Amino acid sequence: MFNVFKGALMVLTRKRELFIWSLAFPILLSTMFMLMFANLDDATAFDPVATAVVADAHYDEATAFSSVIDELGEEGDDQLLDIRTFATVDEARNALTAGEVIGIVSVEADGTPKLAVSPDSGGLGVEQIGRTILDTVMNTYVRNADLLASLAADNPLALADPDLVEEALTHGNATVQVSLTHSTPVQSVRYYYALLGMAALFCGQVGMLAICETQPNLTPLGARRAIGATSRGKTLVATLAASWAISFACLLVAFLFIRFVVGVDFAGREGMCVVAIAVAALFATSLGTLLGSLPKVGFGVKTGLLTGLTCLLSLFAGLYGEPCMDLADQIAREAPVLAAVNPAKVVTDAFYSLYYYDSLVPFAEKAGILLIMTVVLFAVSALFVRRQRYASL
Repeated sequence: MFNVFKGALMVLTRKRELFIWSLAFPILLSTMFMLMFANLDDATAFDPVATAVVADAHYDEATAFSSVIDELGEEGDDQLLDIRTFATVDEARNALTAGEVIGIVSVEADGTPKLAVSPDSGGLGVEQIGRTILDTVMNTYVRNADLLASLAADNPLALADPDLVEEALTHGNATVQVSLTHSTPVQSVRYYYALLGMAALFCGQVGMLAICETQPNLTPLGARRAIGATSRGKTLVATLAASWAISFACLLVAFLFIRFVVGVDFAGREGMCVVAIAVAALFATSLGTLLGSLPKVGFGVKTGLLTGLTCLLSLFAGLYGEPCMDLADQIAREAPVLAAVNPAKVVTDAFYSLYYYDSLVPFAEKAGILLIMTVVLFAVSALFVRRQRYASL
């Protein structure tokens, strides 16, 4: 039986056309995704608010306020303001009118800070967020300045205690930040997971060709195996095992490329991802076995059926862009049974459950669905294979 497995493995590895869709296609498509999504995750990142500062004599005299603004404008990961200095108010207003800045910060003659922002166009765009940030900064500074002035008027010695001043200016946290997901969600990862789902279905070509190679009426190799000493059952098991091994190897290489070359995050659960790949490869083998065992259907037609089915199911897994991803999410919400019987969607969700959830229960559910579908497809394939009879070889 091992010799049959070894022979089937050698025969399949020599079929280079199998590796076009099973291996080369997911690598090429993931490379395209890497170029397409290069700026997708950064599109929602926060940019410092473009702020015009009128650096006149009044601003220089207000050392406390200018120090706060300068500190908020220091470059770094926590930079809040993008400071652009102007000598006069008129120059700053021209920049505001031209849309170069969102707000103008200045100091009146009496030392009072002043803020002027661009007109509100409505909505929750970047400008509206910037206006809100500037307004919060100014209000917080004015409130704290008034608080310290009142504290100094009531008890001037209190300002000598830095701990008391810090306590007065510190606002207690009313909320606690917690994470409801295993990893911080990133929008682009779902497309790579959907790509792995598509690649898994394309690996069905390996099983389809393997089962066709065992049929005496299709290939000379199948005829020789039929009259050999090894039973047909052992031949099928060894051939399917070789098919699964090649499918698993192709998916594993694609996964490693996506993980380490493209740099897609799998939330540190690469070991469980390998388990998902093994289950997906087993399903791909069963799908290929079913198509390959269809009676009175040519190999070219079987290949077309697999390609069309893979492309169609990948559509409802959200592979082809944001509208398709929204459609896949809508189907999962409103018709969960349809989503559960779509193997491309199930494989996608298996990877996403590892990325999103702390618990492994959702992943186990997706893997269980794939295994159930695998058993059903193998059972139907066995019925087709057992009914095949040949008058002569």
